[in-house]
This record gives sequence, C-alpha cells and structure tokens, in this order.
Amino acid sequence: MRAERSDAGRAAGRGYPSPRAAGGAVPGRPPERAPRPPERRAADPRGAGRPPADAPGDGRRRGSSASGARAASTGIRGALAIAGVFLVTLVAAAADSYIGLGLGTITLVALTVGTIGAALVTRRGDLLSVLVAPPLVFVAVALLNIGLAPSASLNLPTLATLLVRGFPAMGLATGAALVITLGRLAARR
Repeated sequence: MRAERSDAGRAAGRGYPSPRAAGGAVPGRPPERAPRPPERRAADPRGAGRPPADAPGDGRRRGSSASGARAASTGIRGALAIAGVFLVTLVAAAADSYIGLGLGTITLVALTVGTIGAALVTRRGDLLSVLVAPPLVFVAVALLNIGLAPSASLNLPTLATLLVRGFPAMGLATGAALVITLGRLAARR
C-alpha cells in the first residue's frame, strides 16, 4: 500500500505527505510547528522605529524644503575653513618675508583669496565664524612672523606697524567674506 501525497505536502514543497494530512503525528518524529508569518520590515532600514513620513504634525520637512535642509548642512565646518585660511596666509607670509621685508602684497592676496574660498565652502551655519576670521588670522600670522623672524623683536611698536600696514588686507578680506555671506544667505531664501 502506497501513501498518497497530500496537497499540504506539495504546497510546502517537500513532495511527501504532511503528518497533519494523515490525521496524526508520525511516531518517533516531533510534531511540526506551524510556519511563522513573515516579518514585516520597514521599506528603509533607517526608517525603523520612526513614524510614517506622512503622519500629520510630525515636524519633518517634506518636498523641496527637505532637500534644502540637507543642502544647508553641506560644506565644511567653520573651524576647518579658518584653519585653511590660516595655513594659506602663513605660507604666503613666509614667502613675503623671504622675498621682501614684512607682510606685503602676497599676504594680502592670500588672506583675501583664502577667505573667499572659505566663505564659499563653509556651511551656512558657520559663515559668521568665517566673517570675523580675517583680522584674527592676520594677527596670528603677524605674531608668528615676528616671533620667527631673526631680526624682529616682539614688542608693541613692531606689532602696531604690522597691523597698520595689514589693515587693508584685513578690511578687504572681511568685505569679501561679507559680500559672499550675504549672497549665500539671500540665495537660501
């Protein structure tokens, strides 16, 4: 006598009769468990545990404003941008001191170009730090220049002379940063 295959066994893909189809358990074999329903997963693994995006009053932005919020956070941090301006200005000041006496045109151009570049690549939230950085960067570079120069002594008249001669560089770099900052903030609206 041959056992017939049941529809339940075929549906499960095993090709042999199910113990339930015969009406009882097979001796010496543990009873089969009912298959568990498949787990429900969120469509996006990052969205697990979050309310649906279309839930009313969830406070999240949708549409073009959401992409604008992501775009606002792109860019580098203000501290990193200021460090870049400082390094560019320091290299230019070293070249200026090697070629001539003190900080001159090369330092002016490097401070202005570095500040413009920093204002263009910095996050919008950190633009204020780039705006106030040029005078601070110039003072730090001037102090290092005086400290490292073998013929200069660090005293008040020497520092005052460098700051007076460097005022156009600080003013031009701050003005350029102000124009770019205002342009970027106006473009955001």
